[in-house]
Amino acid sequence: MLSGFVEALNFPVPEIWRELTENFDERAALVRECRELAALAFEEKDAEAHARLHDVLTDVYAYEFSQAAAGSPDLDTQPVLKDVVGVLENAVLEDEFRQVPEEWLKDYPTDGKGYVRWLKAHIQNHPAASHPMYSTRLAEAPVDDIRFLLAQETSLDPRFDDILAVMQLGARGAEKMEIANNYWDEMGNGNFSEVHTTLFSQCLDSIDVDATYIEENLLLEAKECGNISAAIALTRRHYLRAIGYFGVTEFLAPRRFRELVTAWDRLELPAVGKTYHDIHIGVDAKHAAGWYKNVIGPVIERDPDAGREIALGTFVRLNTSQRYLDRVLAHCENRAA
Repeated sequence: MLSGFVEALNFPVPEIWRELTENFDERAALVRECRELAALAFEEKDAEAHARLHDVLTDVYAYEFSQAAAGSPDLDTQPVLKDVVGVLENAVLEDEFRQVPEEWLKDYPTDGKGYVRWLKAHIQNHPAASHPMYSTRLAEAPVDDIRFLLAQETSLDPRFDDILAVMQLGARGAEKMEIANNYWDEMGNGNFSEVHTTLFSQCLDSIDVDATYIEENLLLEAKECGNISAAIALTRRHYLRAIGYFGVTEFLAPRRFRELVTAWDRLELPAVGKTYHDIHIGVDAKHAAGWYKNVIGPVIERDPDAGREIALGTFVRLNTSQRYLDRVLAHCENRAA
């Protein structure tokens, strides 16, 4: 059933989806298969099931972030998509939430400025904040390490603008304006040649990281980060967790990208390729400051109880980033050995 679902998602035919949507016995069987897969992945710790689950979610989110075809305006995949995502996505996120100790989420200040200081201190003290992949490895990394790292980054960077667009739904005041300003920067402030996804593609092209290389080298941990990022942004009930989660992305990017640009220059790679990361050193420092001041701070002032959920999203991002970079570093070190 699940294999057929993925095939139907990649090659959508209205008649097939209409039949599946209306066949509640088949939908129930599909949900049971998803639950069995999730149990294998997270209760039995079955590595093959874990990888399979994330492969399915990767296909789902690729579809969710794609544009509808002109010939299929009546193709309604959402009922069945929600059946599948409701099981697999929740299993992934609940596993991540369990890995955040409850004591990390308590005793925070309930005023906006105090909370922001508290949260930033926790970010700075987490191992992901100054990961050796960036702080040490890049100082001596060969070109192959740069190519491999950037291939993994394709799980989030190319859709970050769309994530920001979605996150503006329901936001208001300074909160909405901050996310909107961030989004407009991602859009190159109206200049297509400076749109950040364009610049990221330019970066990949400059060192021959193409679709085949990405497909052959993408780590499971990179897929996990991409899937969790999509899940926490697309599901509206996770909004508070999302602003914590993506605040980390903005906060850590400048120092990480500075290390990457230094390595880029050391290796004398094409100058045009570093534009994306060079820009983000300054832009993301501004975005991070604005995100905590104008998004997170006001949310806490409005509802101090939101502090737990914002912190939860923050630590999920830190933990997944650490696991991801640990795996990238191990791969690079093993290849050099």
